Amino acid sequence: MRFAASLVGPNDAGDLVSEVVVATLERRSLGSLDNPKAYLMQALLNRARSAHKRLDRERQALPRYALVAAGDEPAVDHVVFPDLVSTVVGLPVQQRAAIYLVYWMDMTPTEGARLLGVRPATFRRYLHLARKKLRRHIDA
Repeated sequence: MRFAASLVGPNDAGDLVSEVVVATLERRSLGSLDNPKAYLMQALLNRARSAHKRLDRERQALPRYALVAAGDEPAVDHVVFPDLVSTVVGLPVQQRAAIYLVYWMDMTPTEGARLLGVRPATFRRYLHLARKKLRRHIDA
């Protein structure tokens, strides 16, 4: 749930997890997977990526005044770090997932890569790009 909340916000995390679990159980048994946790994490990431693309398409179709969506609230105190929160929320889903796994779940890049089903170099690239964006924001 925490991983899902870091990807889509706390309001939509439960729905995302439910969708992924139901879709997974409809297709296969978790016992048939080599690493069920990694499979589910990758499925969450893929579903969140699709949801963000869909939301972006919807936002482009809405008038300018209606751009704030209900599920975009991150689980961080807005009062203490409002600009940083908006920067993290604005990161692409893969980069936000990398930041979450490394800094909130205390995983190494190798563990995070294995969990998301990507190569370690790819995961480190996501982390590098996210840090670069966050550093640019913090230094400004």
